[in-house]
Amino acid sequence: MSVDIDSNSPPLQMNTEGTGEAAAHILAAVSILKGLNELNLESLEIARRYVDNWISTLVPLEYIPGMAEFVGGKLKRSLMDVFDEISEEELGETLEILTTVKRSLDMGDIPYNIAEAEVRMERVFRALGLEMNDFGRFLENSDLLQKMRRTVSLFALAVGIASVWDRKWIAESQ
Repeated sequence: MSVDIDSNSPPLQMNTEGTGEAAAHILAAVSILKGLNELNLESLEIARRYVDNWISTLVPLEYIPGMAEFVGGKLKRSLMDVFDEISEEELGETLEILTTVKRSLDMGDIPYNIAEAEVRMERVFRALGLEMNDFGRFLENSDLLQKMRRTVSLFALAVGIASVWDRKWIAESQ
């Protein structure tokens, strides 16, 4: 199925400011509910919608077949379980920075804060039980822009999968 878009129309502008911080706030609240054994499906669904909204600010993602399966297979923690290693504020800032970094990368520019973005992504990856070195097969033979776009894509996949990841569900599916 294809969709025709009138190329003479101005591009659709979406306000993306604050989507990362909002997702981090909701995830932290859901994490607290989980700790109090008050977590319910409605709360999880709200968190997932906020994460999906943040991911939509990064579209288009540079996906290589097998990325999602690889990330999902390596993931060790839910996104609601990372707040013992990173703060709500740090997660929110990381998600916000990545939105602006991705926008720069999409324009063919290397963002001024690329080193900070890499460090922040690595901290979240580690909190989720992932290591940057494991992603080499998706990043090799890439120029810097492509490598960074793929790293952001891997990060978005990790955050998305970790927002729905459940240890019980994984055990039952095996």
